[in-house]
Amino acid sequence: MKKPKCAICNDTGIEIVPRGRFAAADRCSGCQTSCQICDGTGYLFELDENGREHAQKCQCQDLSYRIMLYNNAQIPSQFYDATFENFDISGNPSLKSALDTARFSFKNYQNGKWEGLLFMGGVGVGKTRLVSTMLRDYTLKYGIPCLFKEFSSLLSEIKSGYDKGLSETNLLESINNIDILVIDELGKGRKSDWEINILDTIISNRYNMRKTTIFTTNYTDSKSTSLGETAGQKDGKGGAAESERRETLEQRVYSRIYSRLKGMTDFIVINGPDFRDPRNRYTTRSKKR
Repeated sequence: MKKPKCAICNDTGIEIVPRGRFAAADRCSGCQTSCQICDGTGYLFELDENGREHAQKCQCQDLSYRIMLYNNAQIPSQFYDATFENFDISGNPSLKSALDTARFSFKNYQNGKWEGLLFMGGVGVGKTRLVSTMLRDYTLKYGIPCLFKEFSSLLSEIKSGYDKGLSETNLLESINNIDILVIDELGKGRKSDWEINILDTIISNRYNMRKTTIFTTNYTDSKSTSLGETAGQKDGKGGAAESERRETLEQRVYSRIYSRLKGMTDFIVINGPDFRDPRNRYTTRSKKR
């Protein structure tokens, strides 16, 4: 394999760094300070057969467009370096299968398959990193408009919009119309009527418009593997006690939304340890030696 000339961007022309909440892309500071084809103007000027000058877009504008798409996607800064090439499957067969499916997803999209993916599994198994990796490729490599939204953050944005006098229709317009939407942490929240209604509206609109939507969730189809939450209750002695309550994904989002999800995504289960736990990362590295 030929060694890349630029150690910063590996000759992609794009440098990505964490910047606040979201990862930010820009022209590589090491090799793309100015386009040598158009001298940074963005246009090439040519004469036609009548001697009239015409301006044509330089190929560097395509690079600028893809950078804009990446920045508009709002990928979390935590995953600014996420790529298919550096994704660590750590000998996990279910994670490898999910990674292979994610990598192949563009071919399905290109061939007209609009249905998306729903990655379900425990905390810290790599779901959010995986969808961030997908959005990096969709925007930078294939030039497709995408948007990442963590569900509880999306709800907060909608509430803030209400305070500014914005209607629900205005607030959800970009969510409904974006080519590829990621909703992270599906099922998270208090499960109030308002939250369920917002989720139902988004999913129904995108289902009816045949728009590709990708989800991650800590809730599965089995209570034994679904996310457990502690709930306070009386201990029978006048005191308080805690118990663990587990709900399936269908119980979290209710049957109507669950049915839509089944019709618009392929469900993919990822099993494995929480890689955010340093003990698991250490165990993984030890096994590789």
